Amino acid sequence: MEDSEIDSEISSKVTSPSGGDVFILDGLPANFTVGCDATSFNSAQPFPGFRDIPPGTHLIWVAPSESTSSRTGYWICTPEIGDTQLGQVYVKQWGEYDEVLSDPTDQTGERFQNKRLERDFAHLSPYHLRAASTEYSHKLALSQGDEHPLDLLGDQNIWYQLTFAIQPNLLNRIIGQARNNTWHVTTADSVAGDARLAEEAQLYASGMSQLQFTFPMDARLINPEATGSERTRQALDPTGWIIEKLESPNSDLRPEDLTGEFQFAFIVGMHLGNFSCLEQWFFLATRLIFRSYSLTIERPEQARNLIQTFHAQLLYNDRYLQGDVFELMPEHTRKLQLALTTYQNRLSEKLLALGDLCTPGQHAVSMAFKSLESWLLRFGWDLKGEYVRSGNVMLEDGEMVEAELSDFEDEDERGEFAPTIVEMENGTEAGLLSWDA
Repeated sequence: MEDSEIDSEISSKVTSPSGGDVFILDGLPANFTVGCDATSFNSAQPFPGFRDIPPGTHLIWVAPSESTSSRTGYWICTPEIGDTQLGQVYVKQWGEYDEVLSDPTDQTGERFQNKRLERDFAHLSPYHLRAASTEYSHKLALSQGDEHPLDLLGDQNIWYQLTFAIQPNLLNRIIGQARNNTWHVTTADSVAGDARLAEEAQLYASGMSQLQFTFPMDARLINPEATGSERTRQALDPTGWIIEKLESPNSDLRPEDLTGEFQFAFIVGMHLGNFSCLEQWFFLATRLIFRSYSLTIERPEQARNLIQTFHAQLLYNDRYLQGDVFELMPEHTRKLQLALTTYQNRLSEKLLALGDLCTPGQHAVSMAFKSLESWLLRFGWDLKGEYVRSGNVMLEDGEMVEAELSDFEDEDERGEFAPTIVEMENGTEAGLLSWDA
């Protein structure tokens, strides 16, 4: 191709001839592991890329081998396109020295790849989301207005259920502004608020990004302006603080962004082996989502979406992924089990108190959680069979204390530790017996 021909293409918009998006992997060596959404494989030959990528949110990533600890990839968001609109072409180049995917070094190189697209289009791999082989299919509960349960293991549903709330504005906020309509993520990216990775952040500072979540791990889950009993209520159930933060007219946040961040943390954590994102995922599950007991009453659709997203993540982890999220971080797994047990008890109490006033949306939350309960039995997690006798409680001054309750050790009763207010006298509880003379 002559340079003049290339230059004439610089200002034109390059599109896919098929209508779906195209993702070209330029210079990717042989024997690399390549992933696109729920599909990953080892390519014995240099892999050129994907075509016919359908509307939705997608993650394409690569790694030098299946066992490598370093992975690099890009998020793209493919919009619905009309009959006359063509898909977009993305070109990413493998860096031989830094071993990451990045944009081509110059516009000329990118346009050269795009000019070859029509000739090489047939050699690109068509997008295909293979269903996992399974002896049975597990269906989610009926959603409000649905006639049939949602089969999450079907080709058309599983990836959507994992990513439906991940939108460009959310990716811009977590990762930073898009570059060529793509968002770069790597194994080494850290999450703001993850104190454990401070030393690693210094080590990889030149090549890693810091991901910004709306509710970081080091944040207090209460409104700093709240006082008295309201502060205590938010410490025990952060529902009010979540709603206030997500629905504030002074921010660009959306109610579904909590679901989107939950989805982002899981996918980047599991697909790219990013342990900082997995820490964030466990934090959101144990400290936020399954402690927001009143969300079922005040925002039932949001509560149902969060429960079904969590359910879909467990299904996906079990059927599509080699690693296991619970085995990767066993120190957090027990906390998650306790949080779910308490959530089940609180959910039952709140819906029972509503009685005939329970709306279809609130009932849908109950059905979604019952479906999740059924799935968790395969791990031996009987959420109705264990009493939560310990937990962390945030005091009004922000101090976290661990408390245990032993009153019902010999009874088959359920409940959760709840702080009580006692009168203090000279540093001890008033009314206690004294053996002093």
